[in-house]
Amino acid sequence: MTAIRSHITLALSTALHAFTHAYGIMLVPLYLMMVDDLGLRGVRAASLIVTIYGLVYCLGSFPAGILADRFNRKALLGIGLIGNALAILLMGLTRRYEMLVALSVMAGLFGTLFHPAANAMVPAHYPHAPGMAIGLLGIGSGIGFFAGPQFAGWRAQAARWQWGAIGDWQRPLVEAGLLGIVFGILFLIVAREAKRHDATRTIHRHRPLPGGMRRRVLSIAAVMCCRDFAGVATFTLLSIYLQKALGYAPKRTGLLIGAMMLMGVVANPVAVWLSGGRRRLRALGGILICGGLVLATVPWAAAAWLLPVLMCFQMLHLGSYAVGEAALLERVGPNDRGRVIGLFIGLAGTIASSAAWAMGRWTDSLGSAAEVRQSYILPFAALGGLMMVAALAMPLIARLGPASEPEPQAPAREIDPGTMSAAG
Repeated sequence: MTAIRSHITLALSTALHAFTHAYGIMLVPLYLMMVDDLGLRGVRAASLIVTIYGLVYCLGSFPAGILADRFNRKALLGIGLIGNALAILLMGLTRRYEMLVALSVMAGLFGTLFHPAANAMVPAHYPHAPGMAIGLLGIGSGIGFFAGPQFAGWRAQAARWQWGAIGDWQRPLVEAGLLGIVFGILFLIVAREAKRHDATRTIHRHRPLPGGMRRRVLSIAAVMCCRDFAGVATFTLLSIYLQKALGYAPKRTGLLIGAMMLMGVVANPVAVWLSGGRRRLRALGGILICGGLVLATVPWAAAAWLLPVLMCFQMLHLGSYAVGEAALLERVGPNDRGRVIGLFIGLAGTIASSAAWAMGRWTDSLGSAAEVRQSYILPFAALGGLMMVAALAMPLIARLGPASEPEPQAPAREIDPGTMSAAG
């Protein structure tokens, strides 16, 4: 029964992961609709809402990590999703720009609870295979990044229900918000908290992170933020590129952006499995360099090859998150994982959160040239270069110490109920 409940909790956490990332990207294919409907001054005003969400989400990550290492992580995850979903729902009910900004702050405050709590709780259910647990949890990011923009673009054009003065771009927010609230309640009822490592040793569990570890994690985050910035920027830049330079409608834009993320469903667990043991860091470096090279080719790709190129990039990009988090968490103790992830996201994610606004401002500055394909060669190349710079973090991660996980043999073996003895 313990093993079954752990597997159910992993599945529910993966779905919660999907909701979290779907909410963070839903507005991207709706930017131009928002600008027209609300009379905003350019794409940068719409993208600022996403930027503020990401900024708050990341700034709160370290405090969220402290909560995750001290309190019930299942409760934090459920409450985080319900609050995030409520903010998205309310965005669909207001047409005041200042309220949208305020609600993006609310969504970020609740959304920030996910990664520290999930990255601490899920590996605790699988103490003999924390890396593979992270890889399986990462499937949710691919599902969320796939479903979020696709659902938003589809429902913005296909939904016909009316209530008050709700605009076309707001209907998917109302629908997705309601679904998230229902799922959050289900998660609180069904999911199971994992037994904490050394749970009776309160002093040990509440001790602050050692100063040396803090400095190492911050140095890693300072380099890896290049990858995170490139990843966040790609969504906004690609949405504008597709709609302005290639003439795509919001529905088609959402479909393509969502479809390119689908590879993440497979990429995360497979990348972690293939990169086990001493291969982990070398694999991460190779993934980042190859991802940067592929991203730089996007404006050169013919229409028929655009989706395969983007899927290849996202397979590498999302795979780098799963492999990178596995490499990081395998080198720190179970009682420190929430704060380590929170500290990492707090710096890397905060810097990266400015990417959506930066891309909106860059493309606004292009004026009529934004409708020309060649205008996007430089920004895509710059983002590809940032991906490759992130590979310099490999020796910094190695300085955290040796990985605790033995080299895996097969995914099925790693999540076998026999690994559950230490989870209680």
